[in-house]
Amino acid sequence: MFAVPLIHVNGVELHYHLQGKGTPIVFVHPPCIGSRVFTYLRNDLSQDHKTLLFDFRGHGRSESSKARITIYSLAEDMLRLLDALHIEQAYVCAYSESSFVALQALMTYPNRFVGGILLGGVAEATGWKTRAKLKAGLWAGRLGARGLISFPLSWVHADNHEAFYRIRGETRSGDMRKWREYMESALAYSASKRLKEIKQPMLLLCGQKDAEYKIYMREMQRGLTNFSSAYIPGVGHTLPIYGAAPIGELMRGWVSAQEGQRIQESMRTVHRAAERARPAYEDIVASPRDYDSEQEAQEPYFH
Repeated sequence: MFAVPLIHVNGVELHYHLQGKGTPIVFVHPPCIGSRVFTYLRNDLSQDHKTLLFDFRGHGRSESSKARITIYSLAEDMLRLLDALHIEQAYVCAYSESSFVALQALMTYPNRFVGGILLGGVAEATGWKTRAKLKAGLWAGRLGARGLISFPLSWVHADNHEAFYRIRGETRSGDMRKWREYMESALAYSASKRLKEIKQPMLLLCGQKDAEYKIYMREMQRGLTNFSSAYIPGVGHTLPIYGAAPIGELMRGWVSAQEGQRIQESMRTVHRAAERARPAYEDIVASPRDYDSEQEAQEPYFH
């Protein structure tokens, strides 16, 4: 029996999985379902990146808490997890309604989260289908009908029997109060009017068959100032499962390109600093001090 890796963060024990070396990418999950939904992407990208998966408080194998869940508190939990694991900066990858957490983190902690990847992303749950699904989840949660939530989530996010039972086991182990709080906060949250605050590069990916979230992606394209976007052929909304292979390649290439630009910008910054310092240096060289005229007291004086 393997021990579950836990770390104390922001007053709660969080289950996490850190794998690989290289540029860090942290994955955040939507309400009710845990981080296992990113297993395929983790296995792929951890070959050349440092991947961090974790369960939000009250989800999966993480501890619950008395403190209420909000989009803002989840963004802070993610930041504190980076602190605890000594990760200075990371890209954040979000799926569906966890986009709210990613967007909030990008706006609030721009020096720590250097870019975002949204899989079926959304800045505000305005569509009636999205809101209806969240409200149905709230209704089931209030009734304590865990199976009404865990079974359909597991079914649509599993491409084989083993994945179904693993994901269902994860969804059945969470705290339904925290699920409800996450969904309530998601229903109330909006980043639509603040997207221009995000200066970091963004990668927007949407399933070609996902009519609902195509609308959300177009809304984000109008609001963001620095983004790339693509549709994943033949796939609906469940991108981490059925679109993992092409998404892994897109993420790998995109992150590599962003890191290359960051290195170039750092070099330009160093060059500009050197150029600013050059006149002062040249003044010193052009007007050397006459050290011979210095007083003898310049010599070491002992007493």
